Amino acid sequence: MVMLKIMRRRARRILWITIILIIPAFIWWGTGGLREREIGLVASVNGKGITREVYYKEVERLYRGMRERMGDAFDERMAKILNLEEAAVNDLVKRELLLQEAKREKIRVSDEELREKLKSFPAFQREGRFDKEVYFNVLEYLRITPKELEEGIREDLAMVKLENRILAGVKVSEEEIRNEYLKENEEIEIEYLLIKPEKDIRPEEEEIEEYYQKQKEDYRIPEKIRVRHILIKGKEARERIKEVSKRLKRGEGFEKLAKELSQCPSKEKGGDLGFFKRGDMVEEFERVAFGLKEDQISRPVRSRFGYHIIKLEEKRESHIPPLEEVRERIKRTLKEEKRWETARENAQEIAKGIEREDLEVLAKRSSLEVRGTGLFKRGGSNLPREIEEEAFGRKVGEVKGPLRGRDGYYIVKLVKRKEIDEERFGQEKEAFSRDFIQKKRAMVYNQWYQDLYQKAKIKIYPAER
Repeated sequence: MVMLKIMRRRARRILWITIILIIPAFIWWGTGGLREREIGLVASVNGKGITREVYYKEVERLYRGMRERMGDAFDERMAKILNLEEAAVNDLVKRELLLQEAKREKIRVSDEELREKLKSFPAFQREGRFDKEVYFNVLEYLRITPKELEEGIREDLAMVKLENRILAGVKVSEEEIRNEYLKENEEIEIEYLLIKPEKDIRPEEEEIEEYYQKQKEDYRIPEKIRVRHILIKGKEARERIKEVSKRLKRGEGFEKLAKELSQCPSKEKGGDLGFFKRGDMVEEFERVAFGLKEDQISRPVRSRFGYHIIKLEEKRESHIPPLEEVRERIKRTLKEEKRWETARENAQEIAKGIEREDLEVLAKRSSLEVRGTGLFKRGGSNLPREIEEEAFGRKVGEVKGPLRGRDGYYIVKLVKRKEIDEERFGQEKEAFSRDFIQKKRAMVYNQWYQDLYQKAKIKIYPAER
């Protein structure tokens, strides 16, 4: 009996893994054109709509997949970190875009190709061979028709063919392989001087006033408003927000109803969101809020968080603050600029002797310390990445500078270069080449997809929460 229960649990697990694998293929049943009301869509791709029904299925698939992988470690906190809702929208948009491109490229999947793919699923096999009875039993359990599944898998195969077509010409030469291996494995040793910005620099009052007059527009304070809102979420939010609106029109207090009905944490403050500027809130909310007059209450407004009713409490117009209000900010800005300007001038003066004198002589004359790294590969030192890259491009004995880094200006000398071990390269070349071609293929495909995405007309609608 115990063994039977274990076998059943294993069977269910295999079945759920099958669901996770297969659902992407048939989930697209339910997408529609833009004639459907936008409230029923999460996105559109070149005029083709993606319905909320499809979106919810994809979210559920992603959640199930993470539970299978992570077990008890997958909880609400982890779900928020992974942001699976946004991932679901991105996945669906990508799938629709790829399917449209496959259709444009006239990519076809034959019945024979479809049959071979179906036969390859272990969940449809008995003793290692495809079994029709098992196939129909699994579909019946999943409540999927053969037409739904087979059409979805046909689409999956079309996308694979599209990818293969895109990557067909991707190759790597012997020179590319060697250069990439060299980039990852060569080592260098450098010595350098670091000229840091001085600390005790104080701008003059005249400089502060002159800076303010020239840059005062940079300190302009944007228009800000303070609002209260009532947020209603969930499947019946549209009807419930209408009832809230009616109660407000009957004269009930906004703050009182916010505390009673709102589903936003701001309910504890009567819906008060404090002051904010344009760009701080979602577009749909802002568009209405900034168009209100003081004490005016809006119509119901829909955003990805749900339905809102907004009341404008106070508005502050855009203005440039007087000098006294921004004096300390200007002083900090000028101090930082002068620190780096002085460091650059000092570094340039020191670097004048690069061609004539050794690094140690330059260091001694300027009361600086010659620092060394020891041998390191790219990314293996504590120096800024741009300084490292500059050093790797030098010849042994060559000095370069001044170069600006995060801590100051650097004057760098390449002391030693350790070339790759040719014997080891020969031993690792085959495996390295396989990894390199995969990286290059991924890079080419990602760039191709980004170009395709940029050219497409894609609209993401606010998600109901």
